[in-house]
Amino acid sequence: MKQEMLITQISPDQVGEFISESFYQELTENFQQKFPTEVKSVMLSRTAVETVLNAENISGIKFMNGLEDANDPSSRMLVLIPCNYTVTASLPNSIINQHGFMTNTGEVISLERTWQVLFNHVLNFKKLDPVMAYTQINRGSFFGRVRLIETLDAVDCDQFIYHFGYLIEENLLYKPVIQPANGVKMYTEQAMPCPGTSGCPAVTTSNDPCALTRITTTMLGTEAEGQLNTLRAFRDKILTDKFSGVEVEKYYTISASLLEAIDKTPNQEAIFKGLYDKYIATSLNAINQNDEETAFVLFQEAMQHLTETYLYQ
Repeated sequence: MKQEMLITQISPDQVGEFISESFYQELTENFQQKFPTEVKSVMLSRTAVETVLNAENISGIKFMNGLEDANDPSSRMLVLIPCNYTVTASLPNSIINQHGFMTNTGEVISLERTWQVLFNHVLNFKKLDPVMAYTQINRGSFFGRVRLIETLDAVDCDQFIYHFGYLIEENLLYKPVIQPANGVKMYTEQAMPCPGTSGCPAVTTSNDPCALTRITTTMLGTEAEGQLNTLRAFRDKILTDKFSGVEVEKYYTISASLLEAIDKTPNQEAIFKGLYDKYIATSLNAINQNDEETAFVLFQEAMQHLTETYLYQ
């Protein structure tokens, strides 16, 4: 039977629980019936998981869904993004390494390739479920380090099976179940989805994980909503339909981490003002003049500047 987990009452590194074989069967069978053409599982390297967890200040891993080729479901893969310890949210934020991330097979891929394979997953899912809102597509799941280590230590094998499941009552797709590849009937689940109901990480404070929202609201207060609607429409429709959704996937992955880094600086207000004046206000002006190309270039420049300045480790 499914065990409910109150994520706001536990440490992020505790996220994840062992589940029954019957619940595992329910999740995986639901997924197979929902998506008969999709890959049902991938192999997960023990070495890959251990390598990511061995880095400094790691509270867990976001296992992000990816595809090498958006038109080839058999090219399914995972990108393992390490997460930090933070007190500002119920789930921690991504740690962005300029050299890239490890995959489920142990390969290290560049940041540019990371954003592309994540976007390929989104493109594939939109074909499977065209009515699902772009921001609600499940991009991956977070497991805490304690639960992952318990799973690794419980068996002596080098490979695990990362199953994809579907929880019907919550309409939650790509719900993960980790099982030892040596046939031991042990199943680790109860991960938190990315994004969750309030984004990934889920927010338990007044700090919004969306950089556009935080910066614009800080600068304009109650008058920000109109500008935010314009920016959101550009970000979620024009970028994905006309330009490059890869940049949007990058944005969703780094946004909360970026804000956490800026929050730690002594001059947050000045940084927000500089970002608003140089990028947001200028982009809004370009969008209002139907100059979408200029707005897109500004979006790219802003993402590159912010990652290099505040996130690379």
